[in-house]
Amino acid sequence: MTAAFAQAAPAGRSTSENIGTAFDMVRLKIDSWIAGFFYLLPNLIAALIVGILFLALAYLTSLALRHALQRGGRHDLGHVLGHFVFWAVAFFGFLVVITIILPSMQPVDIFTSLGVGSVALGFAFKDVLQNLLAGLLILIRRPFHRGDQITVGDIEGTVQAVEPRATLVKTYNGRLVIIPNTDIYTRSVTVNTAYDIRRTEIVVPVGLEVDVEQAIDVFRGAVLSVEDVLEDPKPDVLPWEFKDNNVNIHVRWWTKSQRTFEVRTRAAVVAAIKRASEDAGIALPADTKISFAQTPLIVSDKPAPAKKREKKAQRTAAPAEAPLSPVDEERDPEAERPKLGELSEGAENVPR
Repeated sequence: MTAAFAQAAPAGRSTSENIGTAFDMVRLKIDSWIAGFFYLLPNLIAALIVGILFLALAYLTSLALRHALQRGGRHDLGHVLGHFVFWAVAFFGFLVVITIILPSMQPVDIFTSLGVGSVALGFAFKDVLQNLLAGLLILIRRPFHRGDQITVGDIEGTVQAVEPRATLVKTYNGRLVIIPNTDIYTRSVTVNTAYDIRRTEIVVPVGLEVDVEQAIDVFRGAVLSVEDVLEDPKPDVLPWEFKDNNVNIHVRWWTKSQRTFEVRTRAAVVAAIKRASEDAGIALPADTKISFAQTPLIVSDKPAPAKKREKKAQRTAAPAEAPLSPVDEERDPEAERPKLGELSEGAENVPR
């Protein structure tokens, strides 16, 4: 290596002189860097102070905007806009800091240099930007609140939070579904708890020989006997159509809008109508179709043993009605209600 350096050195100079010249050049370069650092030291101190001030301004602006929106009950909107304002002010402060450290560089030059890169980033983060814009529109228009029970396609549950990228929905079986905001904004969404009450309906078929007026009175009384069925609006019992040698009667009633009341009253109404029909002698039709091509018919004159008759009677006896447990609106996932102004960002128990 020394021989190569000596061959590359100018003629008439020794190797030691060339090495000394190289060290002098390195020392001069380091001295120039140190001098440049001390020359830029006032700018660095000023840039540090300005950067801290911009960070404080960004934090205070974000905090003020968030509290202002939270006082109006717009917690999620305050969370999203607060973060957006923070990063916008911080980015503006970054541009100011760069111009202080490097006076020759202008913010326009930075945007020009980022022109091609911004296009590439735009294509790369297209879905993220679409979800962010959809989330902002959802939060501004506010079609539903936290705690509302919604249905989006095959997903049904309670809204936990609306975040910049997605909406968190807790299903009735205790699972968390993360739905992109674009899907919610572009698809039909059913808000089941938008109003205080909702209507439930079942169809009860009766035979053509049944007195329809009597069946209407019996069914209406059975529905009104259920605890969570509202008396105002009154239940409807409507003979609707003839089908399969029966008369289909539509029974409709109103309950609170939470899903738990629909589920519980449906079960209770079915049991009450069956019991009232049996007491009033109204025979509900049963499927008695028999395929003789597949089911052999065996006729025997021999009576069944007494024990078998007793067991058959026990199986066919109507079971005692089990009373429904009261609705626990505090712990039942299907009984959640919209939470307006009750939650503060970061305090709720929502996975993030």
